[in-house]
Amino acid sequence: MSTIPDSYKEHDGPHIPLPKPNMQGGLSLWDALARRKSGRRFSEAPLSLEILGQLLWGTYGATRVAREESFFFRTAPSAGGLFPVEMYVSVHRVSSIEPGLYHYSVPRHGLTLLKEGDFGKELAAASLGQGMLQKSAVNLIWTAVLPRTFWKYGERGIRYIYMDAGHVGQNTYLAATALGLGCCTIGAFFDEEVNQLLGVDGTSETTIYMASVGKSY
Repeated sequence: MSTIPDSYKEHDGPHIPLPKPNMQGGLSLWDALARRKSGRRFSEAPLSLEILGQLLWGTYGATRVAREESFFFRTAPSAGGLFPVEMYVSVHRVSSIEPGLYHYSVPRHGLTLLKEGDFGKELAAASLGQGMLQKSAVNLIWTAVLPRTFWKYGERGIRYIYMDAGHVGQNTYLAATALGLGCCTIGAFFDEEVNQLLGVDGTSETTIYMASVGKSY
C-alpha cells in the first residue's frame, strides 16, 4: 500500500453535534471498576443528549490531535496508533434525536444519520434473538476497517484488531457504569446481516462487536 489509510471515516448526511464531554465529577475509576457488570434489563426511559455524548466520547472519543490536525488520539489505545475500529449507533430512545442508525464522527464528536428508523428488532434477530437489543436505549456497533491495520502488520493484524475492540468495549462498560447506565457487550451475531444493515461490504470493513446500553431497572 503506497499511502497510509486514514484513521477515521466521515459520512455525508444530516449531522447532529454532541455536547462536549464533562470532565468533572462522577464516579472514580476505582468505583467504576468495582461496580462494572453486564446488565441486560433496560427501562424505557430515554437517554439525554448529554449522557449519550458523554458515553460515546468515553468509549472512543478524541483526546488530542496531532499530525497537522488530521490524526486523533482516542480514549482507547490502538496497536500502532492505527485505530481500525469505527463506531455506529442504533438510536432507539434518546431525547431530541430521532430513532435511526448513525455513524459516530471522531473529528466532530457528533452523529451522522445513515438510516431513519428503529432497528432494534433487526439487530435482535441478527443476534440470535437477544431481546435486550430491542429494549436498550442505544446499541453500539463496532466495525473494523481491515486495511488500516493490515497495511502495517499483515495477517497478524487480525489479533490487534480484536485487542483494540476489547479496549473499546471495556471503555464502554466503564463509561456506562460511571453514568449509572446498564451495559452488555455482544459477540454472538450473524456478521452478514449486521454488515448489510450498516451498508459495509464485510471484506474491507466488517462488524466485530456490539453493545446494548440503557437505563437499568
